Amino acid sequence: MILPGILYTVMFIIGMTYFGDTSSTFIEWIILRTGLKTWLDSISSDWLGFFITMGSFWLWFTLLLFYFALFKYLFLIIFSPMLSYLHLRIDAAQKEIPFVLDKIVYKKLITRAVLLNLTNLLWQTVYLIPIVIVCSIPLIGWFTPIFTILMECYFLGYSMLDYGLATEKKNKIASADYVSNHKGLPIGNGILFYLLHLLPIIGWMVAPFYALIAAHLNTQQVKDNQ
Repeated sequence: MILPGILYTVMFIIGMTYFGDTSSTFIEWIILRTGLKTWLDSISSDWLGFFITMGSFWLWFTLLLFYFALFKYLFLIIFSPMLSYLHLRIDAAQKEIPFVLDKIVYKKLITRAVLLNLTNLLWQTVYLIPIVIVCSIPLIGWFTPIFTILMECYFLGYSMLDYGLATEKKNKIASADYVSNHKGLPIGNGILFYLLHLLPIIGWMVAPFYALIAAHLNTQQVKDNQ
């Protein structure tokens, strides 16, 4: 877990550095391209300037979450072999049985994880487009990051929970229904994942694997209660 954690940390730092270098330039390009800056300079309204500034900030924040989503899916896809392997070990330890790697099950779990993350990336992008548009609306748009954060946590938690559901022989449709009926589980898992990022370096290193373990335990707990 140490080496993947280090690689994840390096990817996270590079991704956030790239975001910092490009996001402000992108927003400035939009303001200049639309003629918004020229229009604001012509009317000299402090109130409109305030609303535009706030709108620009929330747009920046929404773009930050979008960058984070792309980074998250890149990690989940690239590290799906490692996450699949770790999950199988966690499952064996939880069931108190000797761990024997079944290559067929292992390959199926990797393929399922990659396809699920590609599908989730598509749907999250579709949902995010109207959010970015609404984000530019004064007052109303200021609340859009809340929905963006919840959506981001949901899809991250969904990806982690599906590992446990796959080993419980649930197909993709059954897994989707399960997650849909227990929305608090993926959202809570995602919140835990992102809260760990508030702890520099160490939190970044353990976040994905802690979320994977928590997701497995959550699926087992709900299954036992049914």
